[in-house]
Amino acid sequence: MMRMSTRQVALTATMSAASIVIAYSKGLAIPSLPGVVEFMTVLIFISGFCFGRLVGAAVGVVALTIYMLIPYPFAHPAAWLFSISPILLAVMAALGAMFGIAGAAVSRIIRPEGKARFALSLALVGLGLTFVYDVMSSVGFALAYPAFTSVWQAIVLTFVSLYLPWPPIVHTATNTVIFATVAPVLIAAIRKLPETTG
Repeated sequence: MMRMSTRQVALTATMSAASIVIAYSKGLAIPSLPGVVEFMTVLIFISGFCFGRLVGAAVGVVALTIYMLIPYPFAHPAAWLFSISPILLAVMAALGAMFGIAGAAVSRIIRPEGKARFALSLALVGLGLTFVYDVMSSVGFALAYPAFTSVWQAIVLTFVSLYLPWPPIVHTATNTVIFATVAPVLIAAIRKLPETTG
């Protein structure tokens, strides 16, 4: 069993709080933005990229769990539910951890050298992670609630428009842009701070 150091616990608490505050404040400050335009997952990814797999995974689990239990009204599908299913909560926590672990893995492969190449690499990572997140969160809804006849129906209905524009497509597109523009700047800023790596 992996143990967290005091420093890792402090980083987890700080980055989890930052992720949750950004998620809530986006809804309060810019309520006209659709709920699928979000900055939480990029902060979870950055946590893993800058501070390692354990911190990234922990930030993902903590941030997504709190946000699912207390969502900003109408900013998240969970806000429409009277009670959250433990199955959905577990799936979403695992998806949050996925972003943090992916950040740590990507930090070993992609170096922040060459701004354009780094931004493009992070955009592609954001595209892939967000697509997986949207598909698997649909699977979570299908497993947690009997409204769907099958998991495949849940996945198909995720990508079929109930209202325009298509939420998963908007989420994937905006996260691609956010990963390309926000992540490189924040990673560079964090790496300039003393004793921030690993």
